Amino acid sequence: MGPGRVCCYHAAMATSAEPWQPILDALTNLQAVWPVSGWSWDQRFKCATSSVPTDAALGVRSLLGAVVPSEWTAQTFATAPDEVRGLAQRCGDLRPGQILFTGPPVAGMLVFAMWWPWGDGSQVSVRIGVANCDRPKELYPAIRSVFGIA
Repeated sequence: MGPGRVCCYHAAMATSAEPWQPILDALTNLQAVWPVSGWSWDQRFKCATSSVPTDAALGVRSLLGAVVPSEWTAQTFATAPDEVRGLAQRCGDLRPGQILFTGPPVAGMLVFAMWWPWGDGSQVSVRIGVANCDRPKELYPAIRSVFGIA
């Protein structure tokens, strides 16, 4: 390396990514292949929401598996790890037919997806969020950006 040149490795080390960057990267990849458009922000649960037709549900579950591979139902929720059961305070108890998907912890944060079939069987609402973040005022706008939510 000649004088005045900076090694790429050291330059990269000088700026550190946010701890949630791996989560945002995974959500960006998920959003890129999501079968429907029109995400919205669920203010109650602080997460991105999409409704998909029931006939696309199997494919959507497969897509979710890449980000949130663990699956919890009303029958299995009691056996979930503590950090997953802690989501009950945020999302409430699971009802029959509802599923909570979770990913592996990243810097103490937990990405999750709530799967809520509609009563008439026509759609499934999917809510995707991150729990246990100590800087939500910074993370939530980044999640909204990933899903194109104003």
